[in-house]
Amino acid sequence: MPNNITRKTLANGLTVHLKEIHTAPIISHWLWYRIGSRNEVAGLTGISHWVEHMQFKGTPKYPAGVMDKAISRDGGFWNAMTSLDWTAYFETMPADKIDLALRLEADRMVNSSYDPEEVASERTVIKRFDNLESGRDVH
Repeated sequence: MPNNITRKTLANGLTVHLKEIHTAPIISHWLWYRIGSRNEVAGLTGISHWVEHMQFKGTPKYPAGVMDKAISRDGGFWNAMTSLDWTAYFETMPADKIDLALRLEADRMVNSSYDPEEVASERTVIKRFDNLESGRDVH
């Protein structure tokens, strides 16, 4: 299989890498942010991981649970992970649903809700995960 990867840098600096593989009718859409635990300062450790978790709590357009149902109803899967140098978010789903994956991802990156109860709850979850010293969390 050829390793043909299309690369494009948009006006806002976002670099897009596209590789078409026609062996299955699915898309796997990944966003990688160059932010991880290496970028944290004393007193704010774990914040990259905490933000990653909060990005799954919903938006005004797609409240908590609605995003999960929208992805799974169409046979998809989504998740995220945080490491030393990066945080990545992804959706894998039927190819004809790529518009849903892109809409949900764009909405949650701009409009995520930070409900005070969820904020407090996720703080305890992150402390528990970060104490495992795994260096990486995959939900």
